[in-house]
Amino acid sequence: MRKIGRWLPGLLFLCVLSACLSGLAEGMSIDPHSGEIRPGQAVLITFHVPEAGTADLVLRKDDKTVSVVATGLKVEAGLNGVWWNGTYNNIPAPEGEAVLVLSQKDRTAEQTVTIGPVIPLILSLSADTGTLTPDQPVNLEVNVSCAGLLKVTGIGENGTVTFAEVEVRKGTQEIVLNGENTHDGVWTLMAKLTDHEGMTSEAEGSSITVSGFDQLAAAAAAEMALLAARDQSQYTPSYGSPYAGMDTELNYWTVPMDITDEENVWKMLTAPVTVVDTGKKNSEKMQVLIHAEPSENSGSVGVVTCATQGVHVLENLENGWSLIECYSSSFHDSKIKAWNLLVQGYVPTSLLKTEIPNQEIALVVDKLTQRLYIFKDGSLFSTLLVSTGLANVRQPYNETRSGEFLLQLPAVGEFRSDNLYCSMGIRFNNGDLIHEVPHMKNADGSKNYKTTEYKLGTRGSHGCIRVQRLKTPEGTNMKWIWNNKKQNMKIVIWEDWQGREYAYPDDQMTLYYNPKSGQYYHTQETCNSAKSVIFSPFTYGELENEAYASLKPCNYCSAPLRKTEIDRINELHAPGGDHDPVLTEARKKQPAVQ
Repeated sequence: MRKIGRWLPGLLFLCVLSACLSGLAEGMSIDPHSGEIRPGQAVLITFHVPEAGTADLVLRKDDKTVSVVATGLKVEAGLNGVWWNGTYNNIPAPEGEAVLVLSQKDRTAEQTVTIGPVIPLILSLSADTGTLTPDQPVNLEVNVSCAGLLKVTGIGENGTVTFAEVEVRKGTQEIVLNGENTHDGVWTLMAKLTDHEGMTSEAEGSSITVSGFDQLAAAAAAEMALLAARDQSQYTPSYGSPYAGMDTELNYWTVPMDITDEENVWKMLTAPVTVVDTGKKNSEKMQVLIHAEPSENSGSVGVVTCATQGVHVLENLENGWSLIECYSSSFHDSKIKAWNLLVQGYVPTSLLKTEIPNQEIALVVDKLTQRLYIFKDGSLFSTLLVSTGLANVRQPYNETRSGEFLLQLPAVGEFRSDNLYCSMGIRFNNGDLIHEVPHMKNADGSKNYKTTEYKLGTRGSHGCIRVQRLKTPEGTNMKWIWNNKKQNMKIVIWEDWQGREYAYPDDQMTLYYNPKSGQYYHTQETCNSAKSVIFSPFTYGELENEAYASLKPCNYCSAPLRKTEIDRINELHAPGGDHDPVLTEARKKQPAVQ
């Protein structure tokens, strides 16, 4: 190991006071010490001896010597003093009450003292190399006197950088400096240890050379610029279809998945919907096969739910068949196992029927943002947190099927799923319903949301759409949707295609918080999470400033995510990646036509 610094505050510091400070003393005594002696922090211990020579001063506990202050200490007759930092050979004295014992020849004196907690000390600091590159990290060995937070920074000509900020335990351990978020240059290392009471100590080391990271940062910035520049308008619900772009009508399939374009989103939400309708009772629980060819004898590529699921009509043939596309609504018991695949195929034209959705209220669910957007009378009215389906290897059919759907009345109401109760369920796609976030029932009959509510804003359901119960500043929640439900109210579900981006909110967007004791940031000046509080404003662009860095997004008002969280989601959805490998593997096992 190449040493880059060593600081040993545990060394004994001695200071013998001159006899001129006082006259000769008649006996042996140790002056009382007020307060605790904390190992690592030097204190002056004064004592009296009757004659010049040497003396010993040790710490005893339970009749055993547990630490040494000084041995063979040269003293003068009368008042003497010695500085002691509560350690011996870098070992802190044990915490609690103990007895200082002064010895000179056959004379002794005692004084009770209290040993407090160890002061945070960086006892040693060393590194295995003086050069840090993207391919060669620096292994930093550190020895500390107590557990705490260790922050390693570098000081250079261009300011400071942070190499590491980690929790450490008492003793010796290794910390890897990998250069993340650093810059090229020569940096003098500084280590700062903060214990759990907020006390700190610092140690300075020698310099290390950092190289190669500026080039990586420039390449990453260029890549991010390319991602930012890619055209998001291509990401419509029919993205990936061989027929994408051929339809010029404004409808669900052609409008880009951009919630900020309120005008076009509203036109899409109120546009007519073409469904497959067999005319049978309870047809919303039935499904029709989508054939690979315009013939009953051909194989099938997917299934579509009757009466509620909208389809994209691509062509009406003269032979009584129509070419359509939609996301296959395959459930666990469906004949065709095409899990939420965008498929194109044929159904009898006679089964197609046009429905006019409700023109006052409509809903958009975006699987990318895990938000439900309520549109009312032409504009975005409110935003709610949701959880859509979370597929797994055993249950790929848990994925919520994308598409446009019509809510059906009479509504289902409360239903049970295993040990969970789902209130205010409204069917929109065979076995998929929109409902309040599920709850368990306590022994006294009260509702317990602890196992599901914290997942809102992320995937978590078996295919249904779970909606928040907490009331937003606009007064919306699942109960609001339930109270305002209408027959054929449209709900559209946007697919999180690879390449779609979660857009940053405007930096000038106004957010709010409670400067006195607030833990959350909010979208409005008042919130149902703290009804008696009027919050103070700041901007989204200031969210990473120190004053707001610890705030969490409020779950009542569906506050926007921080940029770091949005970056994480966009990284998963970057072009060429695969944010959903479970479904990808499940789909590979199914033939294209069955």
